[in-house]
Amino acid sequence: MSALSWFLFALTVALDVFGQTAFKLGLDAIGDQAAGAAFWRGVATSPWVLAGFAGYCVEAVSWMYVLGHAPLSIVGPMAALSYVGAVLAGRLFLGERPRARRWLGAGLVTIGAGLVGASLG
Repeated sequence: MSALSWFLFALTVALDVFGQTAFKLGLDAIGDQAAGAAFWRGVATSPWVLAGFAGYCVEAVSWMYVLGHAPLSIVGPMAALSYVGAVLAGRLFLGERPRARRWLGAGLVTIGAGLVGASLG
């Protein structure tokens, strides 16, 4: 894989985590009380939700480039790194307190993704 492909792959992982985090921040701001039209109006006007959609749009374009220039059997499983990023983002930006088992699971995903990536060649 070229340096550009690796960069865009990393960008897709980061943008996936950003999109999930932005959606969560936006939906938390809307609150549990909003229902029906009020909920969807809140979704449509939330800066965080809109930023999440924008992030996913850039991610989709970047992912298409990566898929066009790298084996799916390598980059597909390695995209699981976004699971690790989601746990970390929850801790850093959402105040979540993942327990040891969740961190262990995230670590195992990282190791597995690393093993897939190490099979380059």
